[in-house]
Amino acid sequence: MKFSDKIRQSFIQDRQTLKRLPFRQKVRFVLDYYRGYAFILLCLCLAGFFIRDAWLQTRRETVLEGFFTNDDENLFPAGTIARDFSAELELTPDQQVIFDDSLYVEPGSSFDYHTASQGKIMAYISARELDFLVTTPDLAEYYSHSFPLMDLEEFLPDHLLSLLKDQLYYGQGPDGAEKACAVSLDGSRFTKKAASGQTAPHCLMVFSYTDHGEAMIRFLEYAFEYKRP
Repeated sequence: MKFSDKIRQSFIQDRQTLKRLPFRQKVRFVLDYYRGYAFILLCLCLAGFFIRDAWLQTRRETVLEGFFTNDDENLFPAGTIARDFSAELELTPDQQVIFDDSLYVEPGSSFDYHTASQGKIMAYISARELDFLVTTPDLAEYYSHSFPLMDLEEFLPDHLLSLLKDQLYYGQGPDGAEKACAVSLDGSRFTKKAASGQTAPHCLMVFSYTDHGEAMIRFLEYAFEYKRP
């Protein structure tokens, strides 16, 4: 007998059994004998959902992509910021911003989570997919020597440069030249919403290869609540 015939025969027998049982015993019979099938069906549905979601993600245009690291105080809830900023940009269903706040880096650490976070950052930079990185000043200085960073004095338009001039961090790039490699996020909307008045400092670096310059400017305006005239 074929496997499909065995399954069909089993269902026929179970159907006959269910007809003879009262309602409560029918429920118990189904839970006992079909729990495995239900679990397999649930797994298939979840797998289908994630495959469909991944497929849809690949078909959407990424407008901006950024990582937030070492966020001990939850200043940068990536999901909330992505939704809020997407609304600010009035994105279409075919566009998206991608932010990740789950990374934690400690240079020289052998802890798996730290090395995995560092590896993810390096992979996205190598693939030229990451537009900006928000991290601590110490890490910004550490990264400035090896990462291809934008000189913010040249990148920022006049209105933002005037606003943020006193909040720029300067460091030496890979070529040894000094430049404005990061901007402090003190006074941004993110630190204003902190539960305590004293928060760990974070700053933002823009990668020099980004081709999402306009969206990056819009994000900085959003971060510092600058309203265009």
